[in-house]
Amino acid sequence: MKVKTINLSTSILFSLGAMLIMMGMYYLTQAGLMGSNPVGQSSNFESPLIVPAGYAFAIWSIIYIGIIAFPIYQFFIRREGHPLWKQVHVWYALNVICNGLWLICASYDWQLICLGVIAIMLLTLYKINELLIAIDKEYPDLNYWLERMVFSIYFAWITLATALNVSTVLAFYKWDGWGISELTWAIIILPVVSLVAGTVFWKYRDAAYASVVVWAFIALIVKHIDDSMILTGISGAVVVIFLGLIFTKSRKVLSNA
Repeated sequence: MKVKTINLSTSILFSLGAMLIMMGMYYLTQAGLMGSNPVGQSSNFESPLIVPAGYAFAIWSIIYIGIIAFPIYQFFIRREGHPLWKQVHVWYALNVICNGLWLICASYDWQLICLGVIAIMLLTLYKINELLIAIDKEYPDLNYWLERMVFSIYFAWITLATALNVSTVLAFYKWDGWGISELTWAIIILPVVSLVAGTVFWKYRDAAYASVVVWAFIALIVKHIDDSMILTGISGAVVVIFLGLIFTKSRKVLSNA
């Protein structure tokens, strides 16, 4: 489909249809009709050290509410507007289809395919956020929650989830880490993931994005506070740094208000 040849209403319907397909795939996995692990987590291996406490994944409820509401809101509100919205709708459609496919692949323990799918999701979210920033500069009527913040939250979580998926794949296929312990790898990976997230924040200066990082690393503290002081310490340092970034961003916004 060539985006330039379709009108805005058609692109909105395209995104709405993709969302309904995703919901169908979600239902099939949760009903146990696709694979043996309906929650998308394998029972064949232990959770890697860098996976946060289980409650952290409740953020998916916010993400799903947002991405389901997005095309519905667009259908009723965005009858006309910036031409870049058509590109947003196409990238959104690709993202939500991949979201549903990830659930199916995870339910069948197709871990390598999961990794490829989530990499595509990360790319689509990068493109969506770039487009929304461009629209925001020229089109002040952009809705901050449904058309900006929800994708910031989603982008941040998928950034972190990509690293989790890499660790999950390695654990699933029983990679020995070249003889390096899992704890050592965790000590290496967490600062790298934090640096990537910090670089993205520095580019966009997005407090919602940084807040997700804080959420995830607090959950890591909760998970490891009784068994690993070093992972707790690293996670705590990341939380302090990102809270500082959020505070700095908030001060700048208030001073410019």
